Amino acid sequence: MLFTSTLITDTKGLSIFTAVKSYLEKNDIPMHNIVACATDGAPSMMGRYCGFVGFLKEEVSNVLYIYCVIHRQHLVGKHLSTRLHESLHAIIMAINKIKLNAKNDRMFRQLCQDNNEHFIRLLLHTEVRWLSKGTCLTRFAEWYDSVVQFLESEHEIGLCTQLKAIKYDAFYLAWIFKKLSEINLKLQGTDVTLITCKDALTLFIKKT
Repeated sequence: MLFTSTLITDTKGLSIFTAVKSYLEKNDIPMHNIVACATDGAPSMMGRYCGFVGFLKEEVSNVLYIYCVIHRQHLVGKHLSTRLHESLHAIIMAINKIKLNAKNDRMFRQLCQDNNEHFIRLLLHTEVRWLSKGTCLTRFAEWYDSVVQFLESEHEIGLCTQLKAIKYDAFYLAWIFKKLSEINLKLQGTDVTLITCKDALTLFIKKT
């Protein structure tokens, strides 16, 4: 079951609970069928008295509530070590330097064609979709030499020097975020159960 509902007035716990309850009642789904609830830890969701979970427990006293594992990964991903955070910032700055300038974007595409690259465009990272770092960094790592070559031709000496210094960090970041993207896909879908999620996470930890 999947549904979306617009909150008209506010995003308080009561408003969220009312929207969910109305949907269940409209579709003749008993509240006591709810076994567990996963949240992102926001106060409107987890508040003891005024949060969504608080209102839900009044209706279903034995409901389990857990912290969303994917959101936890997001929080961890936002607090990298100082060195990796600076490396990630330099990579995003280099990508933006190319992608956000129409002329640079056209010239870079031409360079990629001349170098017989498989693709001709870099990918932007969007903060709202944090896992886009995986695809963004993977594409950057594949084109590392072309990016450095292009920036050197544009006399971006400072940025080029920085990218050369963080080369191994860039490839490591691309690898780890690609792995995070893969594990998150395995935690989603209609056929996913608690057992399959646990197996996927256990295997991920052993391999990494």
